[in-house]
Parts: sequence; structure tokens; C-alpha cells
Amino acid sequence: MKCKEIKIGQLKFANPVFGASGCVGHGYELQDYTDISRVGALSMKTVTYDPRIGNKPPRICEVPNGMMTSIGLQNPGAKKYIEEYLPEIKKAMRPDQIIISVGGNDNEDYLRTVDMFLETCTEDDIAAIELNGACPNVKHGGGVMSASADAMYELIKVVKKHTDIPLIGKMNTNFQNFCDVAKGIEAAGAEAVYLVSTPMGLRIDIKRRKPMIGNVVAPVNGPAVFPQSVLKTWNVYKSVNIPVIASGGIYTAEDAVEIMMAGAAAVGIGSAQFINPNAMNEILAGLVQFCDDNGIDSFAELTGSVQI
Repeated sequence: MKCKEIKIGQLKFANPVFGASGCVGHGYELQDYTDISRVGALSMKTVTYDPRIGNKPPRICEVPNGMMTSIGLQNPGAKKYIEEYLPEIKKAMRPDQIIISVGGNDNEDYLRTVDMFLETCTEDDIAAIELNGACPNVKHGGGVMSASADAMYELIKVVKKHTDIPLIGKMNTNFQNFCDVAKGIEAAGAEAVYLVSTPMGLRIDIKRRKPMIGNVVAPVNGPAVFPQSVLKTWNVYKSVNIPVIASGGIYTAEDAVEIMMAGAAAVGIGSAQFINPNAMNEILAGLVQFCDDNGIDSFAELTGSVQI
């Protein structure tokens, strides 16, 4: 194909295959298993201002054709992250590949974390900051933000006043007003909206009569949720004029093509990485082959090309 590069607002990436936050660690851990230099971008594991121990275990549960996870944004806190993890991230990846994912309890909490990064990072060091309003496993901030278009709008507006580094608004689609939330992200001036399509589920250990997840309920990940991801990507694509980065059950190149046809400009590869650490590169290779086989010169031609 003639052009693998994609544009996400003012951002340019080598290709549309991204590693999803929480599923690719800090990127550099994958170096022994796959060539991360070939991937478009990786969203780092979400970091908060203060350390978090995460949710009560068990945190992972297998389900048919997928898994449930309830980590709860466990992380060492921004100070340790910047001192110990960020230098390794910068050594392992190009600046245009690095997306820092930030979480918090409220706008001020997000902003404190972003400001701490701004003491160390400029737009020459990282590609973007992902404001994580998607995680459904926390009681404050996180996924709660995705319930309100106003909340996501205000969060992005507050942070945008403090930095010229491009912002990506990350939301889950578990609320009926998810298209309105995406519009709020757009109105606040984000470069893109990042969709996480992981519906909540519950599994019960019938021998113990106890939930299989310590936090009782948890989002469902994996191929089982993929049709929902395609539909919600299509819904949001029709609702906003900024690029959509889509995730949720993308395991093959064919999945990536399908969800891009529904409106995604880029795809986030998540739980597939747990099964196959080389999943991102295999999906990328398949995407390129599909384009070559079908006379497609750029990935942008795929985005929203479904005929309905």
C-alpha cells in the first residue's frame, strides 16, 4: 500500500494499530516478545497521582470466548512512575508512539497528575495524553466520568488549559448517552475519542456461592463483545467529526478491518495480547495485506466505508 501513516487530528502515527492501556504494560516489557517499533502507538498503563493498590482479588475470571477483569487502576503513583518507568518507556519507544494514560478521582486529581508529567515531558517527548474516563472498576473518576457528557467536557477543558500536548478522551460505552459523551469530548477540543466497549458482567462460583470476581461485577473483554464494539463505533462515528479510536474484542486483522469500516481511524488491541504477545504486529500485517489485495492505498479509505 502507498501510505501506512494515519492522522488523528494534529497527530501522525506510523499506522492505526495501537496497544490498549492496561494490556501492554509500559510497552518495554514486550520487547522480548514482539517488535514494538512497528506498532503505531501504545497507551501506557493508567497512572494516578497517588499510588493505588487496586481492587480486591480475584481480579481476573475466564468466561466463554473472553474474560472479565477488575484491576482497579493499580499503579505506583505519578512520582514513582515518572522516576522509574518513564525513562524506560522513552528508551524503548519513539516519542510518536507514546501515549500517557492518566486517571483520577476528580478534575483536580487528573490535573495534578498531568502537571507532574509536564515537569518532565513536552510534546517532543510523547505523542499524547489519554484522559481515562473509561475504567468501570473504580468508584470515583474513571468510568464514572463516562456517564456524563458535561463531566468529560469539563475534564478535557480543564486539562487543555494547562498543556499544548494533544489530548485523547477515553470513555466507555456502558451508558445510554454514550454518543452525547463523545460529543462532549469533541466539543472540549480533544484530538480523538477512544472507545472502550466492555459491558459489565457477573459470574458466580456455584460451589462457593460467591462471585468469581472480588469486586463482584467486572467488564467483559474478548471476542464475545466484538459485535457490540462494531455497533457502538458506528454510532459514535456518525455522531462526531473527530477521529474514533476503537477497542473491544479485536483479535484478528479481519476484526480490525471490520471495525474500521464501521468508523474507527485506529484500533486498540487489548486482551488479545494476553493470548499472543505478537498480536498487534500480526494484526498490522494482516491489515496491510488486506489493503494490498483490495487496491486500498491508505488506511483512511477504510474508515467509515461500510455501505448501509
